[in-house]
Amino acid sequence: MKIQKLVLLAVLVLAWGIPGHADILELKNGSVLNGKYTGGTAGTLRFQTNAGVQVIQTAEIIALTFTGTGGQIAPLATPIPPQPVAAQPIAPAPASRPRTMTVPGGTTLLVRMMDSISSRNRTGSTFTTKLEYNLVVGQAVVLKAGTKIYGKVQSATQARRAIGRSTLDIRLTRVLINGNPVPIATTGYKAAGEASIRKAARGAAAGAIIGGIAGDSGDAKKGAAIGATMGALRKGQTITIPPGTLLEFNLAQAMTLTIPY
Repeated sequence: MKIQKLVLLAVLVLAWGIPGHADILELKNGSVLNGKYTGGTAGTLRFQTNAGVQVIQTAEIIALTFTGTGGQIAPLATPIPPQPVAAQPIAPAPASRPRTMTVPGGTTLLVRMMDSISSRNRTGSTFTTKLEYNLVVGQAVVLKAGTKIYGKVQSATQARRAIGRSTLDIRLTRVLINGNPVPIATTGYKAAGEASIRKAARGAAAGAIIGGIAGDSGDAKKGAAIGATMGALRKGQTITIPPGTLLEFNLAQAMTLTIPY
């Protein structure tokens, strides 16, 4: 509409200096007026006919023809609709590149048992654990808390009733990374002590967790109790590690992992 008004105003200014002749005014309602253009503004037009001078809104006009200029027609311009702006594609976030990290031998893995295992299990029996805290090397997280780590019974003997003592040796053998099992080697287990829990929590930068341990070292007490029980087994008793037990293992050798994050 603004474009129409500007075009019409230009036409009116041009017509102002044209000598008077019979002009033709076409309206959008189908009317055609014969008379004389007498002036106007950007919003209105004055047109004199036999009935007198009429003031007409420019929005109602289709064209104004000045017959004294050889039938020149001054049509109102139709505004050109704005062209749609093409949407800019959103660049995808760069994919994280896998990194190769080496975990030194001797590093402690603090894991929580998900299965029950005992001295009654056969050698080679498998079990599942999950990493209790993020495993950090330097400033990088190598393994995230909750990562599944599998193990097996290295050896187990069940003492006969009142004769000899039971033994149980379990090791961690595989860690699951991005759905793929990666072989690892560890020493035998021991019940997680308070110092090991604190160290693992500090390494994971879990300040809130450390605070909780300081106030209530339940896992450490539970681990110590299990250790004491195992150490005080009577002849013929079974060694049992129930689900939920917190254990620690140490890497027998350096472990190189490809981390997908």
